[in-house]
Amino acid sequence: MGATRAILRLVKQRIGEPALRKVEPPKGFLFVTSQESVDIVTYPASLDYLLVQPEGYSDVFKYTSELKIAQEPWQSYCQWHNGPLDEADDPLKRLYCPVAAEGFCSKHRRSERAIYTLCLDSRSEKALEACKYIDSVVKGEYVVYMLDYGGDKPKVGATRKFRLLERIAEQPHVVATVIMEVDSLLAARKAEMRISSSGIAVESWRHKLLNAQDHYFASLRLSEAASKASKLLGVQWDNKLFSIVSQDFISMRPRVVDAESLVDKSLIPWASWGGFIMFKDSGGSLVAVKSSQLMHKNSLIVDLGST
Repeated sequence: MGATRAILRLVKQRIGEPALRKVEPPKGFLFVTSQESVDIVTYPASLDYLLVQPEGYSDVFKYTSELKIAQEPWQSYCQWHNGPLDEADDPLKRLYCPVAAEGFCSKHRRSERAIYTLCLDSRSEKALEACKYIDSVVKGEYVVYMLDYGGDKPKVGATRKFRLLERIAEQPHVVATVIMEVDSLLAARKAEMRISSSGIAVESWRHKLLNAQDHYFASLRLSEAASKASKLLGVQWDNKLFSIVSQDFISMRPRVVDAESLVDKSLIPWASWGGFIMFKDSGGSLVAVKSSQLMHKNSLIVDLGST
């Protein structure tokens, strides 16, 4: 197929086997609490591949080779694709809608995937009705989670249970935890909204790449918030903390730029974490851009002859 303009559909991460990490208070810290160390389960994360869809095609392809950011303007495309909502699928076997649209096109606006997205992305009564509808057609398992990202309050969210680690890896965070597991999307969404309305946590925040954070104090902050949230919901919190870690982002500290500044530059996909893609340019420098700037848009020039 050769060089062609393509839509970025997915940034696929590979999440490795967990390891237990014991985090101690900083040296010289005088006001030691009764909890003198914190256990955090850490999962290593690395970039697996980019999933790209050539313009005019419904098929998608795995891509890891050199690419370029396409000239603007970029066109957004319908986010619908086939595959189950209640279990993991093979992204390479998906068929994506090739129709230009913001969000979902008119044909797929009432699809189960679009209704699921409405449930989690809106606080309206219509959103809760969307959650209820998904419960009537999909027998899924869901989790309500919280994560500390170095802000005044943690972030609360809900997702399908099988996607938990991937979902956390998509968000900048220091440490995360699960508050509850339920078999109802409506119950998960209501719990998420209740925690947010109480002021314990927030549902959204400014998306930025984190600097090095202190895991000890982040763990104390999140543990306190999780304890409050579990009491609010009347559930038992298991006190388990975990984190998804990309050593590439920690050790290489890429420069964060807007995707538009990279137009026509030769780039190699290098790493992914926290909603950012890291590229290595032709000069060997590492830069990171928000994945959301490129997703579901004909924002890439790829050479499918090299895959």
